[in-house]
Parts: sequence; structure tokens; C-alpha cells
Amino acid sequence: MLDISLCMIVRNEVQHLERCLASVRGLAGEIIVGDTGSDDGTVDVALRFGAQVIPVVWENDFAKARNAVLRHASRSWILVLDADEQADGWDPAEVAALLADPRIFGYYVHVISYVGEPDSREYVTDSVCRLFRNDPRIRFRGSIHEEAASCIEEMPGSPLAFSRLIIRHYGYTQREIERKNKMGRNLALIRTALRQTPGDPLLRYALGTEYFQAENYPAAVRTLLPLLAETSTDRGYLSDLFAKCAYSLYMLREDERALSIIESGLSLYADFSDLHELRALVLIRQGKLVQALGALEAALHCGDVSARYSSTSGCGTYRTHYLAGQVWDRLLRFAEAASHYERALSYRPGYLPAWTELVPLHLLQERSSRLIALLASYPEALSPELMTILLPSALNARSAELVSYLHDACKNRFDGVPLLPLLETIALFLADKDDAAYAKLRDLLREAPADPALVRYGWAAAWKRQRTEQAREIARLFGGDRLLRIQICLEERQNQIDGDFDWLPAWQALVQIGAWDAALRLYRNANGAIRPGTAPPSIVSGMLQAPAAYRRQWCRQYEALCTEEAETKAPIHASELLLYTILALSCGIKPDIPVAGLARLCADRLGADMALACYRIAKAAFYGRLPDDYRDWRQLFRVLPARSDEQGERNGPATATP
Repeated sequence: MLDISLCMIVRNEVQHLERCLASVRGLAGEIIVGDTGSDDGTVDVALRFGAQVIPVVWENDFAKARNAVLRHASRSWILVLDADEQADGWDPAEVAALLADPRIFGYYVHVISYVGEPDSREYVTDSVCRLFRNDPRIRFRGSIHEEAASCIEEMPGSPLAFSRLIIRHYGYTQREIERKNKMGRNLALIRTALRQTPGDPLLRYALGTEYFQAENYPAAVRTLLPLLAETSTDRGYLSDLFAKCAYSLYMLREDERALSIIESGLSLYADFSDLHELRALVLIRQGKLVQALGALEAALHCGDVSARYSSTSGCGTYRTHYLAGQVWDRLLRFAEAASHYERALSYRPGYLPAWTELVPLHLLQERSSRLIALLASYPEALSPELMTILLPSALNARSAELVSYLHDACKNRFDGVPLLPLLETIALFLADKDDAAYAKLRDLLREAPADPALVRYGWAAAWKRQRTEQAREIARLFGGDRLLRIQICLEERQNQIDGDFDWLPAWQALVQIGAWDAALRLYRNANGAIRPGTAPPSIVSGMLQAPAAYRRQWCRQYEALCTEEAETKAPIHASELLLYTILALSCGIKPDIPVAGLARLCADRLGADMALACYRIAKAAFYGRLPDDYRDWRQLFRVLPARSDEQGERNGPATATP
């Protein structure tokens, strides 16, 4: 835990509070929640997370309430969050480095506030001082839109700084605005009117809609389903009744009832894309993927029907294409999946779910040029959030072409991006200009010795240059416990890594800059605690760029590990077996895992079967070319040794051996 007190004021936030508190697990050493009158279980959630809950009298003054909570803080730093916010991926080592700077009394964090419908992912951003020292001179001002930055600015030297920390805020979504400000009023009005005219269909429809928007699907079904049976086809809201009833049943996992409603709705509204897409969602959950594709194609044929129906954003266009890509992915038809993801981007270039699937898909096929072409076609899509997807993947895949493109794009689009010098440095490493890269990295470290990313790359660069003492010094002085433990594992062969240890950032740094000796040594010395197959998929592309000698050594080390683990019966992970198979094929060696090891293969059944199939096919292919067309695999029965039924009955069921 860090020396931070999380300070909050809440009221009836049981829907959000757990997500908020979970996001700071491992960061805040103390949680203080000021409750202004909750009656929905909010206090129980806070107590479950070990919070100190204090009652706060609400006097219509946010600053006064916040300052009442601040007075109870005992740690050196204070973090302020609202219940509908969450700290997004804060690295404890990075936060600790910020707290260690004696010159700074407060940090601005980047707040991303989502607006509109939650699924729209539209947002506004702001920089707000939410992390500051526990100093009695620092207090909030303003009864509403309160802030603490002005207090810090008045202190000598204005010791405020900007950080790269991100807070995601969900309180401005339309659903939250309605839930907090309008839903209660609307329900009260509707219920009062229904007491006067209990059977009024419009009032019942309005009541069911309120339940639906509040995601109270059981109540929505109880209200809307009887109304659906009574409503005539001349009612304009009938199509929406079908959609709301079907979706509510889908969310309640009553799939057969949902399908029945959908089919009835489509008999009246055959061009209603939302019903086709919803039918696909039900079929996907049932595992009927080919039928789901048919429903998605029907939705795409209908297209955007918002001019005719009460429809949802993206249905019949980008969202439906994305869902089709997901189904093709599950069918292992990656070209078709990529085509649908790209069609989704043609409708909405900034649609992050499609980019999330496309980036590793193209990088694993060594198609960086295709990603660059897409980015060039949709320059407006290159947002900071998209960069958080592209940059790690491009670096992991060691794609010099894509890294260079992103560097130039950042330089031309985002002024003052702190990552630009680091991108230039890594690009030099990818071009094997190690001396120039190291000199540039050294200068960057002098300017920001506490930057965790720079520290990791500086440490990895020292290993690449075989400067063990220098790597040790960087890890000891700047790397924190995590990097120091990895250094000990590398240098002294003492395995400091367990199953919960976060080894991935250091591993990525080694692979990204090509410190192959250190990466292989770390893999060997960790004795199975490091599992590259569980890393992001793009790291596979990066590992395939290692010299063949290193890839062979990785394979032999994995084989040895499987043999050693046979004694403890430790499980083999499907992702690791698949990575091993790919590496073996890439360097021309025969895959050779002990039979006992394969018997311990564990994962989801589909993943295990797929990994094992690839392994066995690869091993068979080592002895001779297998047909490329799956239909020709039937011909293999002509060349396999004959086995009579009688022999099979004597010996029992045949046991497949690798």
C-alpha cells in the first residue's frame, strides 16, 4: 500500500462504489468515506473494503463536506474520487515515484468524463487536482464545482505538476443524469397517474420504459410483456415494445422466450435491424454461430433504421459489423473477421472495440502496413485512447514501420507529447542502432530519473549492452521492488518471482529493444514463473524476431521445464504450448514435449484442444509436407497403417500419442 488516504463523499452509490474502490486496491493505504445519508447498502460496500465511514451532515456545500472528510486523513497524501469514478490502470510504482518528489505538493490528473449513452464512449476531458499532500493549507473551495488547486497555487513556488494518471468518470452519462435527477420524479408522476387510470397503455409503456432505462429488467418484463399482448399494430410504439421485451428477457438469460418475442416482432417488422442483431446475440450465447452470422447479415442488410424505429446507435452499421467480426474470429476465419472490423471503422473510425481486435490481428500476420493504411485513411481516429492500444502493441511486435508512423503522427498531431522522445529511442533500438539509442535514453533518464517507463528501458538497454553493474544500479536506485527482484533473478539465479508477481513490463522492455540474452536468461532462471504465452498477443510477433539460436534455446528450455514439472504434475497451459509450437516451427526444429506433459494440458477445453491440435499437426509436418487444403486430409486415411477392428477390440481404445 502507498502512503495515500482516499477521501470520498457519497450518498446512495451502491451501484458504483465497489468498482471505484476496487480500482484503488493496492494504492490507497487508507479509505475514508463521508456518508451524507445513504440507505442503499453503500456503507456496507465501503466497510467491506476496509473504509472508515464517517457521517457528514449535508448542507448543500460540496467543499464543506469534502473538507470535513479531509480532516480525518492520516496519510501523507490525499486522493479524492467520487463513487462514479475509477482510477484507470494506475501503476503503484509510477504513483510512488510521484509521491517521492519533495518539490511537488499536488498533481493534476487527467479526468475522462463520458457523456451521452454509456455505449457511445463519447467523452470530455479535463485536468483536475485530485492528488495532493495532506497539508492543512490545502482545502477545497466552492460550494459546487469545488477545487483545491487554488490553495496550492497560493503556496510559495506554486508546487503543482501534471501527471499521466487517468480517472474515468461515468457521472455525466445520460443514464446517470436520469437515474440521479429525473427517474424518481418520473416514477412518482407515472404511479400517481396510474392510480387514477390503471389500464392506460401509454402510462404502462412509460412505466416499463423507466424500469428498462434503470436496467430493472424483471420489472420491465412484468410491466411490458402483458402490454405487448394487448397492443394493436397501429400503435407506433409496438416495435419498441418488442425490442424492450426481447432485450429484457435476453438480459435475464431467458433465451427461448426472447427468441419467441423476436420472431413475432420480425413477422411484423422484417426490416428492424435491432431485432435481427438481438437474435444474433441470443444465438451466439447458445453457440449457434453460423445461424448468428445469418442474423447479423440480415441486420446489416436493414442498415441504420433510426429514421423508422426507436433504434440503438451502431445497429445495422459499425456495431453489427463488429459483432460479425467477433463471430468470424470464433470460427477461426480471421480474414473475414478483419474485413468486418474494417467495415465497422468505415462507419465510425474511432470505434475502439474494432481497433482493439484489428491491431493484434494484423500484427500477428505481420501486416503493419495495413494498419498504417487504415490510420492514414482515418486520421481523425488517432485519439489518445487509440494510442494506448496502438503503441504497446507496435512496441511488443517490434514493428519499426508502425512505431515510426506513430511517432510522426504524434509529432504532427499532439503537441508536447512526452512519449515522443522515447519512441525515437525505441525506433533506434529496432534499427539496431544501439549506441545512438542508448545515448538518447541516457539523456532522457537524466531529465526524468523517476519515470518508470524510462527506468525499465534504461535497465533493459544496460542488459542488452551486457553492462550488468549498470543494470544493477538502475534497478537498485530507481526500479523499485519489482525491477530489483527481476534483477536478482537475472543476476544471481535466485527465483524472486511467484505466480502473483507482475513480470510483464520488464519482459516487454527486454523483448521490445531486443535484449535477447537477458530475456532468455530471465525465462530460464524464473523456473516457470514467467509465461510469455500469457502476454499480449503482439508479444509473439516480437519474440519471432529473435535470432533463430535464441528461439531454439527458448524451445529447449520449455521442453526441459515440461520434463521437470512432470514430477510435480504442474499443468501445461494451452497458450504456452501454442507459443512453443510456433517458435519451433519458426526455427525449424521438431516439437517434442513429453507425453506426460501433454496429459497435463489445462485450459478451457476449446483452447486446450486447439493448442494440442496445432502441436500435433506441426510435429507430423516435420516429417513431411501435409496437404494445405483441409479437404485433402481425408486422403491421409489411405496412407495410415491399417488397424483391424479385431486388433482394436483386443488392445482397447486407441490412444493417440504425439
